[in-house]
Amino acid sequence: MKKSIFLVAFLLIAGYASAQIQNGTILAGASSNLSFTSVSPDTGDNYSIFDLSLKGGYFVIDNVVAGVNLGYQKIDDFSFTSFGIFGRYYYQGKFFGGAGFNINDYENSDSQTVIPFEVGYAAFINEFIAVEPSLNFSIGEDNNTFGFRVGFTLYLNRQ
Repeated sequence: MKKSIFLVAFLLIAGYASAQIQNGTILAGASSNLSFTSVSPDTGDNYSIFDLSLKGGYFVIDNVVAGVNLGYQKIDDFSFTSFGIFGRYYYQGKFFGGAGFNINDYENSDSQTVIPFEVGYAAFINEFIAVEPSLNFSIGEDNNTFGFRVGFTLYLNRQ
């Protein structure tokens, strides 16, 4: 019981003690949906999925970052790249919510627009590096997706 009370008190103090992320900070990160996966659907076909997303941004005001992203996804012999812009708002310098606008460029096919949304947590390992788990939802022209991503992000020039 004492350990539980201590843990809750520590988490509350740590949450309120966190500083905001200041204007001028530069964000650079990479994330994946962690799906190096092989599956066998009912059709009996096997396929593997690889996914990687890179982000770069600039904090235009305290706790608000705007930036660009680049993504790559490969499902067996089919692959596509995505390019886009994003924005994020940070609450207490740790919790974030964001949205963006992406163009998915499909191999041997037309491009498609996607509106991604995310909510997550920046767990800082030190002052400049964070592990960022997040829940993501994307609205596309042909389909909607929901997923979980984990990334590593550098916060350069952070004060």
